[in-house]
Amino acid sequence: MSELAERYRDEFPVKQGRIYFNHAGICPLPRRTAEAARRILQEQLEGGASEANYRGWTAGIGQAREALAKLTRSAPEEIAFVKNTTTGLMIAAGSIPWKDGDNVVTTAVEFPANVYPWLALERYGVETRFVGLRGGRLLMDDLVATMDRRTRAVALSWVQFSNGFRADLGKLSQLCRDRGCFLVLDAIQGLGAMQLDLSRYAVDFAAADGHKWLLSVEGCGMLYVRRQIMDDLVPFHIGWMGVQNASEYLDYQLTPRPDAARFEEGSHNVAGLHALGASAGLFLEAGPAKVETEIIALTDGLIERLEQAGCVITSPRGAGERSGIVTFQHPRVPPDELARALNAAGVQCAQRAGAVRLSPHFYNDEAEVERAVALVAETAAGRKAGEE
Repeated sequence: MSELAERYRDEFPVKQGRIYFNHAGICPLPRRTAEAARRILQEQLEGGASEANYRGWTAGIGQAREALAKLTRSAPEEIAFVKNTTTGLMIAAGSIPWKDGDNVVTTAVEFPANVYPWLALERYGVETRFVGLRGGRLLMDDLVATMDRRTRAVALSWVQFSNGFRADLGKLSQLCRDRGCFLVLDAIQGLGAMQLDLSRYAVDFAAADGHKWLLSVEGCGMLYVRRQIMDDLVPFHIGWMGVQNASEYLDYQLTPRPDAARFEEGSHNVAGLHALGASAGLFLEAGPAKVETEIIALTDGLIERLEQAGCVITSPRGAGERSGIVTFQHPRVPPDELARALNAAGVQCAQRAGAVRLSPHFYNDEAEVERAVALVAETAAGRKAGEE
């Protein structure tokens, strides 16, 4: 077990009962994150929104904003809180100043959260164009060939949910900067697993919910909006919390806040944001670089052992393409059957796009990797014996 996994093993009670390799789905919670949410609910149970409680709740929301900004190498003024990744992408789609005849380019294998907000723009004369992947990869030449002078935005997953392919943010942001179009990132399958330095790239929007690699609760996430584009946007929805005079309830001056919080329409999910802040604090404490290194090492071990067990890895493995997701097939066992067998034996996994998907996190360890692959081999051996 690595030093990092050993340090944080007590934060994750799930290790006592399962090998949890489905962080690309819904994560288990660290103790500190569950405690942060529980504390807010307990305070509201016992004292409601007393002055002291409310002051503490507001301070915690500010701390969560600062922690997420540090985690993404951005500024607190560029972070808005949203219900989920979908909401963040909807805000991006609804805030870009479109013109009739514009188009947005995405891939043909996106999770639906990054498809429907763009398709809904058809009624405004905006076309959605899809780029196919080759060998599980997005090729820059194919992306460029799909764009034209009316391409207003490129909307892509940083990491693909189905096979773990990680896009090259440097090339993407340079392309969009050269073409004068917005770059919108669905970051949910990368943020928390891979380092995301938004100070390095011209990413205009990046949305992520907390319930996957960020190790937090469902229904509470973040939207990054690059400060340089803030004044070019038309807010998707205007609510009472998104204006400058929010505390002046009867002074109806519709002046949006100057920062990304203009996209926060109404009351916050206080318990969810305190949980998200606690999880972001855990990553800052552990070190994002160390977390990424540990995840890559674990997936290296998975890939090596799976291949030794006769499996075929379907995740791209080129330089810079790796993520926390490993997908594979076994020549004798259908993926749905194999995924059911693993889950029944206590290895939490998923089946996506004709392959089994494993997605370990930094607190997992080599012994869990060995046990998971042994179960794959046992399942395949049992099926072969049954066939004979």
